[in-house]
Amino acid sequence: MSKPIVVGIDGRPDSDIALEWATAEAAHRKVPLLILHAGEVSPIRSVSRGPLLEATRTTSERVVDKAIAIVQTTNRDISVSSVIAPGDPADVLISWSTEALMLVLGNRGRPPLLGSVCAKVTTQARCPVIIARTMPSKHAPVVLGVDGSPVSKTAAAFAFDYAARHTTGVRAVHTWHRSSLPSSGDLPAQRRAHLRVVTETLADAHDHHPKVPAWVVSTIGNARDVLRDESMQAQLLVVGTHGHGATSGLLLGSVSQAMMRTASCPVAVIPSI
Repeated sequence: MSKPIVVGIDGRPDSDIALEWATAEAAHRKVPLLILHAGEVSPIRSVSRGPLLEATRTTSERVVDKAIAIVQTTNRDISVSSVIAPGDPADVLISWSTEALMLVLGNRGRPPLLGSVCAKVTTQARCPVIIARTMPSKHAPVVLGVDGSPVSKTAAAFAFDYAARHTTGVRAVHTWHRSSLPSSGDLPAQRRAHLRVVTETLADAHDHHPKVPAWVVSTIGNARDVLRDESMQAQLLVVGTHGHGATSGLLLGSVSQAMMRTASCPVAVIPSI
């Protein structure tokens, strides 16, 4: 049986967008959809904890039931299931990442709760994590951020596979800064070296999907600014993350973290595993 797309919901507008994106992708791939709702009950006096737990459960059930009804109304052919799990939302989502084809979360830049959940999940998840900020244009290309690291090749594989499934192309974007060191060579040589970084990163993914159109953008500039601008004309922005696991900290790469907050399209964060 195919792994499901797992979408985390909390009943807020952010998760409505995540649910819509996950539903459409599950239908497109013909894979199951699992709706996951997680949450903790604040540790207050034990005398009232039982009723509070029951009330929380009832609220969670309403949120999940509403989500299932939306999915079944729009896509009756999807196999949809749900899980209500107590616990820290980020930890619950991370635990499900080993069973998921991908995790889908909503985030419109709310820093206190969901922003921290997204940051933690994207650093520790064992599968791709989609941050669905808006619904994308179906005819736009996939934009891939390339930095020449090993995880860039994993991100390229995901980007080309997604583009092949959605009959679109990939814009591979690599940014760099001109070196002022005499030993670094002239500007044309630096351009050729950086272009080689991109072509080597894309080689395997393009070989697997030779019919996917690919364009290379190798430019001097700030990665966050360039990718943010590129995301305005993209249906998906794909970036890699280098850190995962409890001991590596919760800091996502600065570029990936910035894209989660500012990109104009959904962002796919690809783990290094």
